[in-house]
This record gives sequence, C-alpha cells and structure tokens, in this order.
Amino acid sequence: MITERDIAGKFSVIWKQHFPLLTSNFMRVFNEFQVKQLNKVPIPKKENIRYDLVSEVAFILSDKLIENGSTIEEFLSDKANLLALVTQTASIIWKSGNYTKKDLVLSKMEIEEIALISRNIFEFIKINKKESVQFKPTLKGYGIIPDLEADISIDDTLYEIKTVNRNFKSSDLKQLFIYLALRQVSGNMIWNYAGLYNPRKGTYCKFNIKSMVSNLTGGLSPNETFENLLNSLDRDIQIDSRF
Repeated sequence: MITERDIAGKFSVIWKQHFPLLTSNFMRVFNEFQVKQLNKVPIPKKENIRYDLVSEVAFILSDKLIENGSTIEEFLSDKANLLALVTQTASIIWKSGNYTKKDLVLSKMEIEEIALISRNIFEFIKINKKESVQFKPTLKGYGIIPDLEADISIDDTLYEIKTVNRNFKSSDLKQLFIYLALRQVSGNMIWNYAGLYNPRKGTYCKFNIKSMVSNLTGGLSPNETFENLLNSLDRDIQIDSRF
C-alpha cells in the first residue's frame, strides 16, 4: 500500500505541475525566515539510539498522557505500561512483524530521549493550544489514495511533526498538502492554518494555508489546487500500480 511519504517523495512531475514555486530555493528561504525556535532544550542525536522507534514512542506517549493526565515520569517508570507502549509502537513502524521481544527492550538512553522529546511536544502544545488538541486526526482517502492519519490538530491548525536532525524539506510540506487536500475534498471542517514542528531541534513554523498555496501556485486557491492535485495523483498512482 502506498503511503503519504511515498506520495510526497515521488511523482515529482505532478508536484512541479501543481506547486511550481515549491523549489529548493523556496525551502532555503522558508527555513531561514519562517521557521522559529520554540523549545528551550534541543535534543542532539546520540549514537546507538533507534530513532524511528524512539520518535514514534514519544509521540504516542504524548497522546496517552494528554488523555489520562499522567506525567512522563510516572508512565515511563511503570514497566508494564512501557512495554505495552513499545509493543504498540513496534506494530505500527514494523508492520511486517519482523521483530523480537529483545527489540522491544529500550536502553536507558532511549528512555531518556523519549522523555525529552515528549517534554518538548508538551511544551509545544502548551504554547499553541487555546481550545482543542487532537492527535492523529483521520482523513478519508480519495480514489486509490488510502485513508490516512495526520499528526496533530491544534485548534484550527494542522501540524506535521518531524523528529529529525535536519531542516524542513519540501517533502514535509508536500505531506501536509496531501492531508489538507483530503480534508478539503471530504467536506469536513477545513483547517485555516498548517505548520511543521520538530521536537528534536525545537523548531516550528505556522502559515496561512490560502496564502501559502497562492504563493506556491502563482495565485490559485486551495480548492482548485488540492482537488486537481488529488485527481492527478490518483491517476498516476493507478497507472504506477499496474506496472
């Protein structure tokens, strides 16, 4: 099954057709002038850390703690809760099931890093939230594009979380655009703003969707752009899947 990351990383002709001004130069300026520092404590990469597992555990942990009101320390000190959390995460990121019980054991450094990332996510939410927070809002698929889950909705803003040791890339924005497009054509509540957040570097950005789409398309509206984008992607994915 094709994922939103696959779609964002491929189909370059379609992306260029619908977002002709989303170039490497745009991303350079975007990272320099639109991205801001939010968290006081960035988290540098360390050796011998399974970054995909640590990042996803921290994200799911943040969701659970928002729901039940526990603290990070309380949850991580409970071995049963921690094992259940890691097992749940492993089934998400290693969908083939090709992992062992040993893979579910976290090192001390990994647990410490999970706590740091979750703490930054909480700080991010606290600074930005006014009324509502929803982790993993679901989005109805379109054609051959499957149903998807975005990362986090805070009030009228959809954020994509990238726990990485790099600047934001065009594929990060493309992934956001896929989610925004699916929500728009579904006829449900449409976000007015969108953004990217990196709890490892402690950086984020937030932008008006109409303005961003207009800037990247040469003046087109989100309605027109997103519907045309999905139709083009659906056609190419169908063609690609036949070969």
